[in-house]
Amino acid sequence: MHLHSIENATVWTVDELPVRMVWRGHRWRVTDTPTPLLGEVYHELLTHPALSRVGWRFQVTDEAEETHVVDAEQAGDAWAVVAVYD
Repeated sequence: MHLHSIENATVWTVDELPVRMVWRGHRWRVTDTPTPLLGEVYHELLTHPALSRVGWRFQVTDEAEETHVVDAEQAGDAWAVVAVYD
């Protein structure tokens, strides 16, 4: 795994699943089945944190056939790549 800092990305989804993205100045297509990333969500009315989907892990491939597995997290309309697996 490598990523020195969180990197912004633009992610397009279909039925909430990522299908393509722009990241590091390249267009990438999702080339596997995305896996949900779960994180704890805290709320003052809950006695224990709840698990909720915070993003996705998926494989992306660009036009030159370069491939990575990324963890992309979503906050509102913004997306960020938080981990890269080669």
